[in-house]
Amino acid sequence: MTTLHVAADRADRGAACEGVGREDTKLHNTAHAEIVPKEIVLAGRYRLGGPLGGGSEAYVREAFDLETGAKVAVKIFRNPDPANDVPFRREMEIHSRLRHKNIVRVLGSGATGHHAATENRNFLVMELVEGRDLRTILDYHPASPRETAEWMGGIARALAYVHRKGIVHNDIKPGNILVNRAGAQEAAGGHDGIGVAQLTDFGIALTGNPSAAVSSSGTPHYLSPEEVRGGASTAASDVYSLGLVALECLTGTKAFPGPPLESMVARTLGEPRIPGTVRRRWSMVLHAMTDPEPAGRPSASQVVGMFRRLSW
Repeated sequence: MTTLHVAADRADRGAACEGVGREDTKLHNTAHAEIVPKEIVLAGRYRLGGPLGGGSEAYVREAFDLETGAKVAVKIFRNPDPANDVPFRREMEIHSRLRHKNIVRVLGSGATGHHAATENRNFLVMELVEGRDLRTILDYHPASPRETAEWMGGIARALAYVHRKGIVHNDIKPGNILVNRAGAQEAAGGHDGIGVAQLTDFGIALTGNPSAAVSSSGTPHYLSPEEVRGGASTAASDVYSLGLVALECLTGTKAFPGPPLESMVARTLGEPRIPGTVRRRWSMVLHAMTDPEPAGRPSASQVVGMFRRLSW
């Protein structure tokens, strides 16, 4: 099986949950049966509520923290062997130590224990975002240039932060970006109710030397050309993926639509087509972010400045 076919087989399976937003109920994957009963208190503390999202590795439910009185999101992993739960361990090792206003915060973790006929499962407790994921927003309408600059600038700041720590997110896509509407006018980076974009789902993130040749398992429609060819997943790959997301925000359509394999082949043949309706200043930034060569792309820190200037 070729690299292209392997990546295509992974298409939109949801390597982990796509979002922990309160309004994300449409993302719940009903094809996967929930692992724990609907009315249950995890670890004697978190009373589970309704579903928020789901994927092949985990699903997310709203919960009420009986100790603090706060509403949170609980991400429950599907692996029936908690001791060998690689996605959970990766999130614990990487995501739980990140503290940035543009990254959804992990608040705690635990195990569900055995309830009735169910098996023990690992879970993470995360802040509950008052808003929607970007995938849901774009399903209704494109974002305005101002929203795009604000949201993508926020995610670029998050990427600059994690890249400095030697972390590659490895799965930048609309479903992993939440737009937090709570306190948007007061929050740093949020203006006039636009909201603050927050990055989530570090289930397939990479650590160590960002230039190490590690094959990506990200979502095919947002992979960089070098990843499609089986090359390294690097900080530059995250920037490329963010460029595709920014273009989709402005146009409402994927830069490389179609079936996963067809989409990836197109990625190796040329740059994304930027419609004439996109203003020239935007076009220049998007072309830079989606340069076919990783060395030709700006860093995430440089992208922050680019989006800041676009928002003027």
